[in-house]
Amino acid sequence: MTILGEVFKELLKMFVADLRLTLAVVGGVVLVAILTDKGVLGPIGAALTLAAGCVLVLGEAVLRETRRRK
Repeated sequence: MTILGEVFKELLKMFVADLRLTLAVVGGVVLVAILTDKGVLGPIGAALTLAAGCVLVLGEAVLRETRRRK
């Protein structure tokens, strides 16, 4: 059980470390879920939207971090 506790602690640290990144990903997933539930997006559209959203969020996080380090 110790290894599970350590893994959980590390995952929690990873998500709490960059709150903006975590909230952006969660917000994107919630938005796609709502659009899929309303019938606006089908399964393929939802998958493509999630993939594009994750790439955009990751790109923004990388740009923000590089600006911070300069």
